[in-house]
Amino acid sequence: MKLRVVIRIAVIVSVVLLCTGFGVYSYFRMNAAENQQDFNLYSLVPQDATAILETDRMAEMVEDINQLHCSKDNHFLYVSELFVYLKKYLYTLVEDTPHGLSKQMNKMMISFHEPDTPMNQVLYCTLGSGDYELVESFIQKYCSSIFPSKFFDYKGEEIRIYPMADGRFLAAYFTPDFLAVSFQKHLIEDVIDAYRKKESLMQLPSFRAMQAGKHNNVSATVYVRMKSVDMGKPTDGIRSQSRLGSWAEFDMKFNEDAIYCSGISHGVDTTQTFINALRKQKPVEGFSGTSLPSSTFFYDRWAISDREAVFTFTARQEYAKATYSDYIKNRDVEWITFLTEHSGESVMSCLFYANDTLDNHPCAIMSIPVKNELEAERRLQSLLYTTPKEEDAPNVPKISPDYNQYPKARKFKRYVLPRNTMLTQMTGITESALYTFACFYKGHLLLAPDAVSLSAYIDALENGDVMDGKPTYEEGIGSLSPSYNFVMMADMEEMLRQPETYVRLIPNFFFRQAKFFRHFIFAVQFTCTDGIVYPNIVLLYKGSEPD
Repeated sequence: MKLRVVIRIAVIVSVVLLCTGFGVYSYFRMNAAENQQDFNLYSLVPQDATAILETDRMAEMVEDINQLHCSKDNHFLYVSELFVYLKKYLYTLVEDTPHGLSKQMNKMMISFHEPDTPMNQVLYCTLGSGDYELVESFIQKYCSSIFPSKFFDYKGEEIRIYPMADGRFLAAYFTPDFLAVSFQKHLIEDVIDAYRKKESLMQLPSFRAMQAGKHNNVSATVYVRMKSVDMGKPTDGIRSQSRLGSWAEFDMKFNEDAIYCSGISHGVDTTQTFINALRKQKPVEGFSGTSLPSSTFFYDRWAISDREAVFTFTARQEYAKATYSDYIKNRDVEWITFLTEHSGESVMSCLFYANDTLDNHPCAIMSIPVKNELEAERRLQSLLYTTPKEEDAPNVPKISPDYNQYPKARKFKRYVLPRNTMLTQMTGITESALYTFACFYKGHLLLAPDAVSLSAYIDALENGDVMDGKPTYEEGIGSLSPSYNFVMMADMEEMLRQPETYVRLIPNFFFRQAKFFRHFIFAVQFTCTDGIVYPNIVLLYKGSEPD
């Protein structure tokens, strides 16, 4: 699993916002006398699904979503093409159902599949008495009249293809008990195979045990499957089943200004995932407000008591090997040895602006506590003296004094390290030259992609210009545990302005939906106890500004 997949959890969670109008009116007009036993929709979901969204309490979820300030400010997320289409037409379904829909149709589920696109999803719902005819009549009424519907036999089951008015086609699988629809015919074929061959998610013991323990007092539940890191060349197709790791379960709750997702990671496997690397770490305590410049818009902190587990995971990220060579590989080995001998058990990274200006290049810092600063600096100087020169290396950047702009940073000596990928591995920041600037500061080793970042960071801390006490920062950490194995916070508006080389923790999805996400502060935390991982995700709404 790539580290950015962690943030993809928020993408899956956000699909709940699409359901704002989906069934609002129909639920309140449902027939309360319907008590038919619901069909188990999980018996339809193919085993290669990467995520599941489930809700059987549509009324409460819709009410919660409608009360969100972002909804009142008309900020909605349209992540699924299927939902966009259904939302457009399902309002009119109520006009055709004077007695309302059955209670079975209040239970809905969505499965997500690779490759990760808005089209690669399947919507499922159970059907009650009379719903089969109702839905069939509705689809026939609103599908395109230019082309007739088609029917395909797939292993004795009927797949219906409905032409849509916008030129797309909707594949549907009907029975008296359930309905499955998708824009992808092959996904409906996979649903049929999973159902007929009894090879669905419910046949996986780990998922069955997890789903059986689902909490009932939540608006919705999201299940996300962690993936191992790429072992070879990246592909755009569906990855093999062996590449999929353990599951994480998230319960969702809302208030007017935030969406909260508390979770648990089920099962322990041998795949090299971010979560499995975290399981081996000892938790760290407290937050980093006094070590973050006030202009910080992104920061994370890792527990790295088991450095081998962390570096085994980070070293396999493809972006860390863009300009890899034997020379750089040897420097990485030296740095792992150095950190094992001299560093503490955590590492903090942040992105911020120098001098609180918002129109310049972002500064980046990785801060690592050291056991003995004097010994660590002596060892670094020894390494710099004995390291062989790299042939045909890019020119070494010069360190400008910055005396006038950052006077309080002048007394701290700065170094330029031989090219290595450690900064890239731990932060995702990719600079083509791979040179790293270093400085020892108050018991910490600071690493940065440029000299200005070091000076600006030290100057901010020396002047007491830090995040600690800032209302937004305090609100963000207020819902997080003070003991954790990993934490990350980001002002999405600022993150979305950055070049890709500075935002590899943020997937492209956030850029495609920038109009929506720029209104939020995003926080994610992983806490591990006795080998069990408890993820915690928070989306804090910042308020509406003119688009």
